[in-house]
Amino acid sequence: MQNSKNTKYSGVIEQFNMEVMTNYNDHIFEVASSYFKNVKKCIDFGAGIGTLALILREKFNISPVCIEIDEDNIDYLKKRKFKFFRNLKSAPTDNDLIFSSNVLEHIKDDQNTLNLIKKKLKKNGILFLFLPAKMLLWSAMDEAVGHYRRYEFREIKMKCEKAGFNIKKIHYVDSIGFFGSLAIKIFGYNTNNGLGSKKSIVFYDKYIFPISKILDKLGFKHFIGKNLLIIAKKK
Repeated sequence: MQNSKNTKYSGVIEQFNMEVMTNYNDHIFEVASSYFKNVKKCIDFGAGIGTLALILREKFNISPVCIEIDEDNIDYLKKRKFKFFRNLKSAPTDNDLIFSSNVLEHIKDDQNTLNLIKKKLKKNGILFLFLPAKMLLWSAMDEAVGHYRRYEFREIKMKCEKAGFNIKKIHYVDSIGFFGSLAIKIFGYNTNNGLGSKKSIVFYDKYIFPISKILDKLGFKHFIGKNLLIIAKKK
């Protein structure tokens, strides 16, 4: 399990594999780009090697402060010239936006983390969360990467509201990916030459995910998906 006391699992190889998913990574921001206007102070909470922070900087002219506990990941953040802190408590306050992708599920006390995130935002500041969805999809992959949970719709909505946020948008992302994750659960996760390999990730991003985007737009995002996207505003 990766946390502040144990950072043995950094997932650097997996993160570089995810960087080839250009369609997928761009889409994470496409659905929320209207909330990025006039953002001057921003935090990327759990930035990894800076994959999504780079998109914020290059496409939205937002240079986020990165929060990251893993030393290998921090080396890449340094090379990419991002300012960083090793924990959220040390990070600046009065932020316009706090962004976090696939991080909260690694934290045992996620409610306390949401409470702290709220304190780091200015009034009416925006919280953007991208999370793995549906415990039905729980597999050996989740265990391998150190997840505590996959999120249910009502669960994350309740936790955000309890922390003092108003939900502005919440829906699933990647409806076809739901079935891909189900296949990983059934047939196993193989990063070498099977499900989860770089080759399969590139194929999915190039040929399958564009179809999934269309299905999401047709309304599937309200019922099913591999991930959950939440946009909330501090009260």
